[in-house]
Order: sequence, then structure tokens, then C-alpha cells
Amino acid sequence: MYNVIEISTDNKKLSTYLGFLRISENGNLIKDIPFGSVDSIIVTGHGIIYTDNLLRRLCEENIPLIILGANYAPCGMLLTYIGQCKQMEIQHLQIENKKPLVKKIWQLIIKEKIKNQSRVLDLFQKNNRLSNLHSNVLSADSTNRESFAAKIYFKELFGNNFTRKNEYEMINSFLNYGYAILRSALARYVVAAGLNPSYGINHKNKLNPFCLVDDLIEPFRPIVDHCVYEIFNSGEENIKLDRKYKAILSSILTKNCFNGEGISPFYMLLQQIVWDLVNIYKTKDIKFNFVNYFQEINA
Repeated sequence: MYNVIEISTDNKKLSTYLGFLRISENGNLIKDIPFGSVDSIIVTGHGIIYTDNLLRRLCEENIPLIILGANYAPCGMLLTYIGQCKQMEIQHLQIENKKPLVKKIWQLIIKEKIKNQSRVLDLFQKNNRLSNLHSNVLSADSTNRESFAAKIYFKELFGNNFTRKNEYEMINSFLNYGYAILRSALARYVVAAGLNPSYGINHKNKLNPFCLVDDLIEPFRPIVDHCVYEIFNSGEENIKLDRKYKAILSSILTKNCFNGEGISPFYMLLQQIVWDLVNIYKTKDIKFNFVNYFQEINA
């Protein structure tokens, strides 16, 4: 079970007590949660107090602490500096890879992203102009099919007036929150695998310490889009990003999906993709075990 702890109300204090994450307010205990059952912490509340011991323990346990902004997009993350025992070996392989290999990796990532966008449109019986677009993605996506697909995809899915640039739109808040859930999970798996999260494949922003995470998340964004579309087309009125819908978005990580052979929770498939990348760096055999994540997502 992937357990996301969200601190959504103001003026809480986060500290440690023995083997527990302690949540309190004004000296009064709210809850103790075993660190072994915490996979990530997402903070949307204000006036939160963090003890030094807590931050140290989160790093030791490789538990991401993600701070979300007003639009529910991540504005900061704390993550451990220590990966697995072969960290330096793996990071040398990661950094020393040549451009042709990196360009091919990005091509496969964008192909899979567009495939999943196409699957979402088909699932909701939308006009699908993306069905064959993935076959036109070149090395390094040099013709920027990703951007072209996004313009078509979001308007078909959420309407002609929808834009991802409008950060105050309610749908975008839901999307941002869902993407943050995936980002926190991937960040943990990237570090656990010994990879350097700041050394990306395509993302190169010098101010972003999680470029690799933002590369690997791309094929999985449509899974959040799928969930958000269902929420806004459920027939319910006055939808807002409250505890109920945050729980639904968080549950994406534990959804049962087809893994190519059987059924696995989605977070295990995220782990597999990270290890696929490690294997690519080691063997130069450019292969991801992507599957149709939607085959069991409605089950």
C-alpha cells in the first residue's frame, strides 16, 4: 500500500517520536504514524513547523517531503542525498551516456506519452487525432510532437477553452495535485535506484534538482488526466479539491494495472520503469517495459 500523508490544515507541527512521525498542534497530539508506513508527505497547509530531527529522519528513510503552492503545483521538495550502495557507479553510467542514447530514450518516453494520451481519448470516445502520431516521433522528439499532441489532446479532453497555462482553473488544480503525487513516488524510486535526480534526459533547467523525475513522469501524466476527467464528468456539483478528491487522486498509485504478465499496483510499475532506465544505462539496450496501464484501471 502506497501511503501519502497530506498536511492540509494550517499551524501543524511535524516532529519525531521514537519510530513515529508525530503531528501536533499547540502542544496537543493529533496523530502518530509509523515511519515504516509513510511513503511521502505532501504539505498544502500554512504555518507548518518542521523539527530538525524530522527532516533528518525523512532523509534517512528516503521519504520525500513535497511543498505545494497555491495552485497545487510543487514548489519545493526535500529528498535524501543517499541512494543505494552502488550509487556512484550508477551515476557515472548515467552522466557518461552519449547523446545518441539519450535522444533515443527521450524518443521512447514521448512515444509512450502520446500512446497513453490516445488511449485516454479512446476510452472517453473523444475525437482521436493522436492514434498514429506516436509513430512520427523522431530521435529526441526533434520535431516536437509532444507539444503538438498536447495542444490537440487537452482541448479534446477538457474542451476548446481549456489551457494548462491558466493555473487558477479548478481542473488544473486537480491535475497539478495528481502530478505531484506521481512526482513524489518517482523521486523516491529514482534516488533509491542510485540515480541522480538532477541529471535529466531532456529537462535541463539548472534551477530544477529533479529534472530526471520530470522526464520519467511524462508517460504517466495521462493516467492522472483520466482520473480528473472522470471526477469532473461524474455528475456531481460544486466539485473542489477537498479531502475526498485528494484521496481519489492519491489512490492512483495503488490502482491495479496489467503489467504485461499479471496484475500489479501502479506504483510497482513506476519502480520498474526506473530500473529499466538503470538497465539501459548499464547495457545500452534501449528498452522500457511500458504496458497499457489502462487495461485494468477501470476494473
